[in-house]
Amino acid sequence: MFGFRNRRKYNGSVDIKLNNEYGIRTQGNSNFPGAIAYLGLIDAPFNNGATEDECALQIATLYLCGTFKHNLHGESKALEGRMKQVVPFGIKTKQIRSEIWEKCSATIERSRTVAPGGTE
Repeated sequence: MFGFRNRRKYNGSVDIKLNNEYGIRTQGNSNFPGAIAYLGLIDAPFNNGATEDECALQIATLYLCGTFKHNLHGESKALEGRMKQVVPFGIKTKQIRSEIWEKCSATIERSRTVAPGGTE
């Protein structure tokens, strides 16, 4: 039971970070995955020992890549701006490991170049 309670706290913290820090509405947003898929996105980071901040960053990265793919330019630009504020602070406070950010950043750049209107 103790582990389940920790997982619920982790899930809640990730959700709060996505909504408040990254500005991604996780409920009532047709561009965001449904509840079951969302919980699935949290599974791997949780099981790999990622902090809540790292998990939120990884989900925000996937969401950003989706905004590129679906030409949601306003949302892409806004989210990138928030990431530029959140990530350096997370790295500075050691809530986000730089290697996690490097992987996310590489994913973003790959997605940007293959998205419609990208550079490839």
